[in-house]
Amino acid sequence: MKPRGRVLIVDDERFNITLLVSLLRDSCDILVAKSGEQALRAVHSATPPDLILLDIVMPEMDGYEVCRQLKADATTSSIPVIFITAMHDSKDEVKGFDLGAVDYITKPISPAIVRARVQTHLENVLAHNEIHSLNGELTQALAEQKKAYADLHQARIELAETQAMALMTRAFEKFVPKQFLARIAPTGLENIRPGTVELSVITIMFSDIRSFTKLSESMSPEDVFALLNSYLENMQGPIEEQHGFIDKFIGDAIMVLFDGSDQEQATHAVLAAVGMQERLAVFNRERRQRQQEVIRTGTGLHIGPVMLGTLGNANRMDSTVIGDAANVAARLEGLTKFYGCSVIVSDDVFRLLESERFLSRPLDRVVVKGRQRALLIHEIFDADPEPQRHRKQALLPSYRLGLELFQERQWRESQQAFLECLRIAEDDTVARIHMERCAAFLERPPAADWDGSFEMQTK
Repeated sequence: MKPRGRVLIVDDERFNITLLVSLLRDSCDILVAKSGEQALRAVHSATPPDLILLDIVMPEMDGYEVCRQLKADATTSSIPVIFITAMHDSKDEVKGFDLGAVDYITKPISPAIVRARVQTHLENVLAHNEIHSLNGELTQALAEQKKAYADLHQARIELAETQAMALMTRAFEKFVPKQFLARIAPTGLENIRPGTVELSVITIMFSDIRSFTKLSESMSPEDVFALLNSYLENMQGPIEEQHGFIDKFIGDAIMVLFDGSDQEQATHAVLAAVGMQERLAVFNRERRQRQQEVIRTGTGLHIGPVMLGTLGNANRMDSTVIGDAANVAARLEGLTKFYGCSVIVSDDVFRLLESERFLSRPLDRVVVKGRQRALLIHEIFDADPEPQRHRKQALLPSYRLGLELFQERQWRESQQAFLECLRIAEDDTVARIHMERCAAFLERPPAADWDGSFEMQTK
């Protein structure tokens, strides 16, 4: 339905107003003003007219002045004005057009002419208004489309950046585990800073290949790398199965961290150590089939507070773990060579394990190199070869008796208990160490205040 235009009739004569209203009311909405002042107020109302029929001769403010003021105001200058007047002189008509009128009709009016001219000008105004509205809608649509395009472009950029960051993060996790990244870069890789640290209680594992230097002497560099990569790949499975994360590879050594509750992380760490020994047995069988030398490893576990964070500067950083617990774990790994064991755990770890879940025995009270406080250590032998595992289980009663007598300084009786252990398992290094100590103390007893610990001079 086509809109009806609004026409403002401005005339101080009632007859003229009535006549014009009767001529136009069927084709448009009519507004009436009986003076120039009323006309100016009407055009500034909430519903301004689309067309003005303006008389010239009016008291106080004539039509010319009304038209001049309308055209001088930017908000009303576009409203077309048709003069309807009794002034017939051509100079008056020229003046009207000079002031901006679109038409000039003289009285007495011809109804047909008035209707035709009003209709023509009103249709022009309405068409202009519709075009203006459409232009506005088109401009808005173009602006929205432009914004949508910009948003889409930005979304694509952000998606590309997100995908690139995800790829970078996945690549970065090959060098720094995601569990570590969650601590040192919680808000993203781009925000990593040197000196970002977090205090945590962590179970730390050190595992190392024994006599690796001697083993690698007869190998080419390529073969050394191939061996290490194959070995480390085999060890990673048991570690990840027990929720551990590899902090770093140090040549042939692996440093692994376990978090969670104290009991959970200690249990997972020991299960991982046992799993690594079991996987190593399979790995060595495969090496034997290829006539390759088998490898042995030692693993040390300790739990304690450490600082996890980044060291370095803005140009070169590294993730690291610093704390006494890390040093102790490394020392315990070194002790596996001395005691002839595969897995040694500190008493702090051992006390967190479920009773009887693992095959174990206390080893010694030692002061590891770099420390002053004695540490009780234990062996976990679940993954020992079956004959050796059974022998260790068989000698446990005599072994525990020997330790008890040893602590009571009954050297001869303790020596006999450890000798019984060696009758069961003649290759048991730990029993032999304690038996030799008993022999030494029989000749030269320790001081009266000795607490039963031994200080290790090597790592």
